[in-house]
Amino acid sequence: MNPVLVEVSNQVATITLNRPERGNALTSEMVTEFLNIFTKVENDPSVHIIIITGAGKYFCTGLDLQLGSIINEEVSNKFERGYQFYKIIKDCHKPIIAKINGPALGGGLGLIFTTDIRITVKEAYFSFPEVKRGMVPAIISRYVVPEIGIFKAKQYMLTGEKISAEQGVTDKFITCVEKDHEELNNKVNSYIKLLLSNKPAAISTIKELVNLMGSTENEELKKDYIRKVFIKFIKQIYSEKQSRTKL
Repeated sequence: MNPVLVEVSNQVATITLNRPERGNALTSEMVTEFLNIFTKVENDPSVHIIIITGAGKYFCTGLDLQLGSIINEEVSNKFERGYQFYKIIKDCHKPIIAKINGPALGGGLGLIFTTDIRITVKEAYFSFPEVKRGMVPAIISRYVVPEIGIFKAKQYMLTGEKISAEQGVTDKFITCVEKDHEELNNKVNSYIKLLLSNKPAAISTIKELVNLMGSTENEELKKDYIRKVFIKFIKQIYSEKQSRTKL
């Protein structure tokens, strides 16, 4: 059984983590397969939206800590692969929806933080359980801390507490909570319609713009990027108006 599935339909690619018997926990092989698929759909001009979801009860329970998945490669290589896994998803120029079908733990919750719109069923919950195993959520801290802040990040990572779906909305890292899987599908479809009604070039630039604004304190860098974006799209609008006038 393939640990990662993909379905492309009507400009939407749905990538499914498919190890339900292990809570969709991530192995090195699974990460490699996911990135191969993800890169293909990101570069596919017919795909405008990417959805990430899980098979079975869980969305993703993070890194698979079975002994075999740890000793098969050097730790440094595992770090590089893991770091690239999250970075590639976060840097994607297409909108990504997390369709959260169940609990997300550790690195699985980190995966959610790389997405743009996050819709979950009410029964789902979240946590950073690494501390209970004497571990640290190192790689994913790169995406979690800037978004929820130092105070909340410390609380969640130090305690490993269970975070309800509703609390995720309150703490502003979940878009919305739906009562069941039917409503989850409906809400995801409503966001798909909204996104498909917008211009891909503008969506891509907005993602890059927001990521930059949230990742650096360099005011000159921010100003320079904003200037380029402003000029580019103003010129584009005037050009389109002139073309319509000529017609």
